[in-house]
Order: sequence, then structure tokens, then C-alpha cells
Amino acid sequence: MVMRMAKVAIASVVLIACGASLPPPSDDWAAAQADVGRAQSGGAPSVPDAKLHLQLAQEDLQKSKDLMDKDNKRAASLVALARVEAQLALSLAKAASAQESAQQAQQDLQKAKGN
Repeated sequence: MVMRMAKVAIASVVLIACGASLPPPSDDWAAAQADVGRAQSGGAPSVPDAKLHLQLAQEDLQKSKDLMDKDNKRAASLVALARVEAQLALSLAKAASAQESAQQAQQDLQKAKGN
């Protein structure tokens, strides 16, 4: 029984240490931060769906920063998720802008035709 508990304790320590044995995802974190910045400047805060994904990206980045050097594997996963969320936010903002431009062009065409 004591031997089994010792093995479980050792296994737990090894598993906990494995998450921190990976290097912190600092470069990826910086890239994700840049993606968030692009989404912000690309109009994501003014498009409701894009704003949601931008907020999720920011939350994931903060969580990943808190986990660095404690659980780098989880931190890296959150950084990857933050990058995707930020990229989606930017894409949604661009799509909304394109939709607005298309509608304006259609209205201008109708005016030009005299309708």
C-alpha cells in the first residue's frame, strides 16, 4: 500500500513537471498579441460577432500568460486558440466591411440607373 502511494506520488510529480518542462510559448504569445492588435485595428470591436471572438482571444492570452512557467503545455494550447480567435475576429470584421461596401455599391448602381 505504501509502495503504491509512493508510485502515485512520483507519477503525479512527473506529470506536473512535464507541463513546465516545455519552454514557455513566448514567441507564439507575441505573435498572438500581434494578431489581437490586427483584429482591433481591423474593426473587430465594432462588429458584434468579431468583438466576441476578440474578447475570447484576449482572455485566452491572459490565461496563457498566467500559466507560463507553471503549465507551458496548456499555455501553448491557449496561445494557439487565442491566435485563431483573433484571426477569426479580423476575418469577421473584414467580411462585415465588405458586406457594407457591396450594399453601398448596389445602392449607387441603383441611383445611377435612375431607380
